[in-house]
Amino acid sequence: MKKNKYQLSPEYLNYKESEIWEPLNKIVPASQLFPETHPLFLCLYRKIKEEYNQFPLRKNGEDPFLHPLNTVNFLIKAKVDDPITLCAGLLHDFVEENVDLYEKKHHLKNDAAGIKILDQYEEKVFKRLEEDLRTFCQKEKINLTFVKKVVNVTKILTRHKKHLYYRSISEIFNCKNEKTKERAIQIKLADRMHNIQTLSSYNEENRIYQCFKNLFILNNTKRYLLNITEKKKRKQLYSTTKLFKKCCKSTYESFLNVCHLSLMHKVGRIKSMLHLAFRKYASEYGGLWAVTKVNLDEKHLMRLFQGIIRKYDSRLHLEFDRFKKMENYEIDFCRKYFADFNFNQKQLQSLVYYKDAYTLKEIVLRLLYKPKYVIFRFGCTELCVRGRICMRERIK
Repeated sequence: MKKNKYQLSPEYLNYKESEIWEPLNKIVPASQLFPETHPLFLCLYRKIKEEYNQFPLRKNGEDPFLHPLNTVNFLIKAKVDDPITLCAGLLHDFVEENVDLYEKKHHLKNDAAGIKILDQYEEKVFKRLEEDLRTFCQKEKINLTFVKKVVNVTKILTRHKKHLYYRSISEIFNCKNEKTKERAIQIKLADRMHNIQTLSSYNEENRIYQCFKNLFILNNTKRYLLNITEKKKRKQLYSTTKLFKKCCKSTYESFLNVCHLSLMHKVGRIKSMLHLAFRKYASEYGGLWAVTKVNLDEKHLMRLFQGIIRKYDSRLHLEFDRFKKMENYEIDFCRKYFADFNFNQKQLQSLVYYKDAYTLKEIVLRLLYKPKYVIFRFGCTELCVRGRICMRERIK
C-alpha cells in the first residue's frame, strides 16, 4: 500500500509514538512476530499453539491462542528483545489454563480438598513443562539455565487457586530477584493490556472490575518505576515504562467505553452535574488525596466520589456483601438526590457505573501524566490493611 505523504511528517510520527496499540485479531507466524527468533521461542510457539486447541474460546469468541500471541506482540512493540521474557510471555497463562481445564473436567469444588488436588496437578504441569523444555534445550545445545529462568518467570505469573488476585500480583512486585521481577512486570502489563481490549462480552460492572485490576497493577508499576533512581537503570527500563504508558492508555479507553455504555440508559441529563461535583471534590480535597474516605453525613453530590477504591477493593477480596452494600447505598443516594428525574433502578445503576468509570479513568490519567502521583496504601505490602486504604498525591 502506498504511503500517504503526511505519514512521514513529524506530527504523524508523534502520533505513532503515542497511539493506543491495537490487538492482533488473527494468528500470525512466529517469524512475523520476532524475526530473529530464538530456537526455544519457536519450539514454544508450536507447542502452545497446538495445546491451546484444547482450551475453550475466549469470552469474546476469539481463538484462545490469540491471547499469548498478543501478549508477546505488545512486548515486542515495546522493544523487548529478551528471549527469556518472550518465551515466558507465551507461557504466562499456560499452566493456569491447564489447571482450569482439569478443574472443569473433573468437576472439582472450590473447597480445601479441591484446591489441594489442583495445587498438586499444577506442580505436575510445571514439572512436565520443565522436562519438555530441558529435553529440547539439551538437543539444541542451549544452556539449561535459560529454561530455569523461563520457568521461574512463568511460576511467578501463575495464579495459584488458593490465592486471591491481590496475592498473585504481590508475588510479582515482592519478588527478590530484580531481573525476574522486571520480566514479570513487563509480561503482566502486556497481558492486562490485551485483556481489557477484549471486553465486548462483559457488562458495565464487570468491565469496571477488570479495569480496576489494571489500576492496581499500574499503581504498583508506577511505584516500582519511581523507586528506580539510577539514570542508567532508568534507561534500561525503557520497555517497562513504554508498556506502563500503553497499558494506562488502554485502561483509560476501557473506562471511557463504560461511560459511553452507561449514557445509553438515558442518564446523560445529569452528566454535567457529576463532572462538576467531581471537579469540586478533586479541588477541595487536594487532588483526590482522600477519595476512599467515606463520610455518610455528606449530602452534596461529592459523596458519590468517596469510597470507590474501597468498594472495588472489596470486590477483589471477594467480599461481595460489602461491595453490594456500598453500591446500594450509592444507588439510594442517587434516588434521593435526583428525585425530580424519576430514574428507574436500571438507570440509577447505570449512573453509578458512569461515575465509577469516570472517576477511575481520572485516576489512571493522573498515574500517566503526574510524575509523582501514586495511590498510597494500595500497594502490595499494604493491601490487606483493612479500613486504611486512602489515596494521596505525592507532592514533590
